[in-house]
Amino acid sequence: MAVRVPLQPVLAALALVGGLGLGVDARAATPVDYATPSSWLCRPGRADVCSEPEASTVVSPADGALTRKTYAPADDPAIDCFYVYPTASQEPTANADLTAGPGEQRAAAEQFARFGAQCRTYAPLYRQTTVAAMRGEAKGADSALAYGDVLAAWRSYLERDNHGRGVVLVGHSQGANHLMRLIAEEIDGKPAQRLLVSAILLGGNVEVPAGADTGGSFRHVPLCRRADQAGCVIAYSSFLADHPPAQDAWFGKAEHPGMTVACVDPAALLGRPALDAELLTTPAVRARLGTPLVENPGLITAACATAGDHAFLAVSVKPTGAGATTLGRALADLDKAGPGWGLHAIDVSLTLGDLVEIVGRQAKTWSAASR
Repeated sequence: MAVRVPLQPVLAALALVGGLGLGVDARAATPVDYATPSSWLCRPGRADVCSEPEASTVVSPADGALTRKTYAPADDPAIDCFYVYPTASQEPTANADLTAGPGEQRAAAEQFARFGAQCRTYAPLYRQTTVAAMRGEAKGADSALAYGDVLAAWRSYLERDNHGRGVVLVGHSQGANHLMRLIAEEIDGKPAQRLLVSAILLGGNVEVPAGADTGGSFRHVPLCRRADQAGCVIAYSSFLADHPPAQDAWFGKAEHPGMTVACVDPAALLGRPALDAELLTTPAVRARLGTPLVENPGLITAACATAGDHAFLAVSVKPTGAGATTLGRALADLDKAGPGWGLHAIDVSLTLGDLVEIVGRQAKTWSAASR
């Protein structure tokens, strides 16, 4: 039976925000052995943050009634997902070690575990540039070291685990930037491209020529234009529609002449007017609702938009419906919290339900074409 309580939507911690990984020259470091299970945050066949069912509270837009929904990993999915998390490490050093701390665990739970409904989940630990480095509290951040780990994990996955299976690449912010480089150097136009079910690269700046789907960041991997299209890219950075990115905002602005930043709206691919957002609850709200996720169907809408030389996913909250005022206020508060980053902290959560469904459709397309 549904229970009625006031809606208290939540937003991800700013610890997940940012971390562009723009760093200094690589230093000598011991290579990570990704044949060792402890080098992975998530791997199939074991108990970890990606293997547990996730519960969500769904708030009726009509009357605020609450119902509970549980999402569980698939028993034998046909494809794999390979995830690189955003800046999450709370360590005091400029680069993280290989410990799965609370920040890394939270990122995987919020952004990646739900994909277990469609794929086997792989998420390497890597020596990312940390929150301390992002804040200027630790010096000498080495983005090349971080990317080297991601590359080593990818090559280890291909050698030991892939066995010709389709794979979805999922990354946000720093993670998306590392995956952009990985695709450009290891996948685009190369044999590994045949394995690519899709790439979900959020909170980074995937570039394309204006009006084109390829030719910028990637020569052969196009943007997605259908929900069942395989081998393509979904990318965007999110901002409130009534507070678009300022001229100096990094997200959504191309670095190269003649290019624009890609924006692919997952809900539009599915032909839907509203986003299937799944937002992470705060501890207080979780204690009240009893679930780590909360959903407000029909309340959050979005469309790709431009403001000056920025391209972005413009997000709005419908003014009517149970919890609309509280939800709109929460998104506005998040928008004010970051230094011109908009809704960067919840780029993934805003469309998580849509993305999981799209991956399922893409997996069917890829599997049919690979027979």
